[in-house]
Amino acid sequence: MSRMIQAYFHTENQAEDARVLLLKFNPEHMEIGALPEGYGGGGRLLLPMVEGGGIVSESSSNNRFGMVNVLPTAAPAAEHYADDGDAAKLRYVLSVKVDDGHYLEAVGLIRRNHGHLEAFE
Repeated sequence: MSRMIQAYFHTENQAEDARVLLLKFNPEHMEIGALPEGYGGGGRLLLPMVEGGGIVSESSSNNRFGMVNVLPTAAPAAEHYADDGDAAKLRYVLSVKVDDGHYLEAVGLIRRNHGHLEAFE
């Protein structure tokens, strides 16, 4: 059995990079589309994974991050999320159908490559 995945990206290059990497899973269906108005979903987005993970409270010479309290987990895509400009800047969508056995690997690959996935309850 197969499962459908929809991921959102800021740039077409990010979406294309993920598409090429997903080819190793022999997807049944895969396409990239442009979203002129940006992401308009009302669900929750799974944020891309940050290299190193965990909570980063400051940047220093010991780490490469300048983000504060960011975790690679689900974040509400409610009005306050869209107001930070991030959701509206997701202008490309990648749709792919992969075998159940590769689903978790494919999701991880997408999230490690700048993909935002919509979490369906």
